[in-house]
Amino acid sequence: MTASGAALRRDLLTVVRGHVDLFLNAGSLMATTLITSAFGFAYWWLAAHLAPAEAVGQASAAVSAMTLIGTIGMFGMGTMLIADLPGIARGRWDLIATCLLAAGTAATVGGLVYVALAHLWLPGLREALGSTPATVLLVAGIALNAMTLVLDEAMVGLLQGPLQLMRNAWFSMIKLVLLGLVWLLPITLTGEALLLTWVAGIVGSTAILFRALRRRGMIDSLRPRAALLRGRGRATLDHNLLNLAAYLPRAALPLVVTATLSAAANAAFYTAFMVLSVLAMIPGNVALTLFAVAAGDRAALRGKVRMGLAVCLGLGVPASLVVADLARPIMSLFGSAYAETAGDVLAVLCLTYVPFVFHHFFLAVSRVRGRLRGAGIFSAAAGAAELLAAWWGGRHGELNDLVTAVAVVMAIETVLVAPTVLKVVFAPVADVAAAEGVTVMSTTSLTLHERAWLPLEYIRTVGPLTGVTAERLRHALIGLHAADPAHRAVSRLDRAGRQWQHLDAASFAAYAREAVTDLGHGPVDFDAMTRRLQAEPRAHHPVRILAGGGYVALKVSHAYGDAGPVNTLLRELVLAAAEGRAARIAPSVRHRTALPRAWWKQFGRHPDRWRTGLGFPAPPHPEPTETRSWHDALTVRTARSAWVLGQMRSWRDEHAPGVTTSAITFAAFTGALIELGLRPDLTGGTFLADARRYLGAGVSVDSNFCMGPYLSPASLTDPAAVHRTLKAELASGRILTMMLLREGKLLLTGAPGMPDPYPTEVAVEPRPRLTFSNQGRHDVLGDLPWAVGAAGRVNQSVPTLNGPEGITLTTSEMGGVLHLEATFHSSTYDPDVLQRALDLVCTDPAGLIMAHH
Repeated sequence: MTASGAALRRDLLTVVRGHVDLFLNAGSLMATTLITSAFGFAYWWLAAHLAPAEAVGQASAAVSAMTLIGTIGMFGMGTMLIADLPGIARGRWDLIATCLLAAGTAATVGGLVYVALAHLWLPGLREALGSTPATVLLVAGIALNAMTLVLDEAMVGLLQGPLQLMRNAWFSMIKLVLLGLVWLLPITLTGEALLLTWVAGIVGSTAILFRALRRRGMIDSLRPRAALLRGRGRATLDHNLLNLAAYLPRAALPLVVTATLSAAANAAFYTAFMVLSVLAMIPGNVALTLFAVAAGDRAALRGKVRMGLAVCLGLGVPASLVVADLARPIMSLFGSAYAETAGDVLAVLCLTYVPFVFHHFFLAVSRVRGRLRGAGIFSAAAGAAELLAAWWGGRHGELNDLVTAVAVVMAIETVLVAPTVLKVVFAPVADVAAAEGVTVMSTTSLTLHERAWLPLEYIRTVGPLTGVTAERLRHALIGLHAADPAHRAVSRLDRAGRQWQHLDAASFAAYAREAVTDLGHGPVDFDAMTRRLQAEPRAHHPVRILAGGGYVALKVSHAYGDAGPVNTLLRELVLAAAEGRAARIAPSVRHRTALPRAWWKQFGRHPDRWRTGLGFPAPPHPEPTETRSWHDALTVRTARSAWVLGQMRSWRDEHAPGVTTSAITFAAFTGALIELGLRPDLTGGTFLADARRYLGAGVSVDSNFCMGPYLSPASLTDPAAVHRTLKAELASGRILTMMLLREGKLLLTGAPGMPDPYPTEVAVEPRPRLTFSNQGRHDVLGDLPWAVGAAGRVNQSVPTLNGPEGITLTTSEMGGVLHLEATFHSSTYDPDVLQRALDLVCTDPAGLIMAHH
């Protein structure tokens, strides 16, 4: 392969990997259609051979009613969930449960109306209802069908297409197996028995799905609350009207054919239309998945539409041409009469494939942009025009004339909607950097590992220092840029484009002035500096600095690095500023395969470790509890002690030989929270650990390479139990599996550029959920130009994200001094209480441990 060919192949693979979420979820929807169609054919073929014709007729009428009324009964809930779920961080399943209940209720009402109409005005349907138990079963089936249709679309909204595929596959198999079991019983198969297998398949497949969701820890709560639908009524109604406008006209076409021509003509038309439906599922499912993906990331709309159109046109157009050319042989599979009557019909219908593509994409783009009402009106008008054209064609000609008239109307529709879709495809990429007058010389794509950590940031605050000012820090950064313009510390972070942007010298000089804020020479509050950076929104700076009064606060994107790389960056910037020179940081080799190689080294060569390495505990599901309104108010409290480490070691030598001081600190902090009445969750906690210990010799990772497994020591207030649990976990290497799974999920579903939004509610009586992060020794910073001795030095390590009920304790040692930081939300916990907890740990850790051991 030539160099250009290899480069083209790499570029193509990069593009494809960027749209795995689209391919995976759309593919699962297509697979669902194929599986349900194949098993559905097998089910009705078997039913026709095992049951009387009357029973099959009654059951098929019931299933048709379930499908039609269930689809209407969804009332737009499914598409509303697709639009809203990506923007919800907590309480997703409360909203899903509410929508399921609402859809089930609406469908039940629709089922009762159907039964009333059948009894009062439609004798044929009344006979199809059967006995009273059969009627009750039908109404229940209608409700359950509507609920599972909403549930399937909720899975698409969560980008869990394979799970809805699993449910539908189980549904198809369960009802087929039950049909065979019922036939083995010494009874005559009735329509009621056939309907029962269908309903049982819905119930069984849904139970299997919920079990899988529970095992994966995806369901946080299932509390239907009508209040969750407030403010969503109009959008839901618009989604429902749009769904009906797109669905009902096509569903009514067979009725128009029958009314204007004959039942025999409709049989031929319906068969040909079903063949076309197999092709039409490509744009239908791709467009639905596009809506699900872009609803949570509108910046991705252009790229997803381009890729979706390429797939639909690249695969579907050649396929439709082949089907058109083989129309008569295909229709002859259903009989010679079908080939004679509908061969040309299928060929004409294949010409409507491109209109199908653009209409589906027009709907998806309209949904993403919130233009539901206009799209619904257009779809209703287009559907009415198609029905009128079909009516005119049937009255003034034969089946071919009817289908041709519909095709002409659909072609006109394409001319009207294509500009909306093509404007998205050919719209210029919004270059924020250029709009701000920044010149980008080149770019480097973020690795998957860097993208995985893009939403997170990390703050380091140190001081007091001598000779370090904001202007000197700017010059140090400018010098680093002059030596290496592509270094990530002096690059612009493009979150939407998922790349590092490398600036020219003039642009970076202005960029550095914006990145470093001068707080002046006067006294400053170093804790306030940390809190200020915590409160700042995430932007395009991988490194954001506050400097003043002898203190430096550095906020670094985790895409750049974790504690190790950040300490290296901090040390060099401070030293370069103090010495009045350019910063010098050697670029690290990007080992893109470091993680899979480390996993293979730990587990691949040792099958005896697979069972341990592939299973790990998940946090327990929070119990439903009374909640109150809540807003985020992230803050930090700090403490340090120059003598407490000695006390810890003395206590350890007497009571718990071999236990680390970090385990003692974690246990003492938990005891302090109990002492102060905060009632922390003692079932376990999240323990952050660096995975570099598993890398091979000479392999480095300059971005974040940590993971936080949830562990459950026998007691969170017993240092020995905490130590044993941590030691066993690190020996197992399971965090490598967690990291691989996380990156694999992000590869399939897409890596977010920003964290999920905070919830709006918290428990009335919150229980602290603890995260422990031991930064280790920071003695690498010992040669900084400190203005005071070790006991007076500030050395803070603080995250910028935490859950509503979370408390993160960060510990580090420097020059024999223990530094503690507690990060939490002041809207949940009293900052004075947390400050008191830290002071207790720095005062009497042994007493706290002995009191609660």
